[in-house]
Amino acid sequence: MPRAEDYVFVLWADEFEETAATIFVTELRRAGLRVKVVGLTQRRSNGIYGLALVPDLTLDETLPLALNAICVVIPCKSPRVKQLRNDPRLREFFYQAHSKRARFVIGQLNEPDIANLRLFPVSTDNVIVYPEEGLAEFVRKLAASLTTSVQ
Repeated sequence: MPRAEDYVFVLWADEFEETAATIFVTELRRAGLRVKVVGLTQRRSNGIYGLALVPDLTLDETLPLALNAICVVIPCKSPRVKQLRNDPRLREFFYQAHSKRARFVIGQLNEPDIANLRLFPVSTDNVIVYPEEGLAEFVRKLAASLTTSVQ
């Protein structure tokens, strides 16, 4: 089982993908992981199809927990993901999480797009692009690997 201090953070902002966010949260919590939805812009944001989600924590509340991140999920694709690079708090959060070898899971982006975001430290070897098809099965496998890797 995961350690009590380990977290999976699912980032949430306007026009992110609510379908992906809800699948990640549901499946990872079902697997026994401590999952928190993190609001990047405000306490309530609407997804790309208009579904409003209320985050568990704000980014400011999450920053002190960054070193406990085992995974950070970014449920969006280009071009929405570009809004992330303008927030220095998010960059700091990513660097701290990366220093503890957290995995980053992001929507359909190719390697050059990920590198151009300049959100992740030098190496992107722990950045995983999630598939559009078969997402629930992908998340179940991710959950299994996360629960195994933290034991």
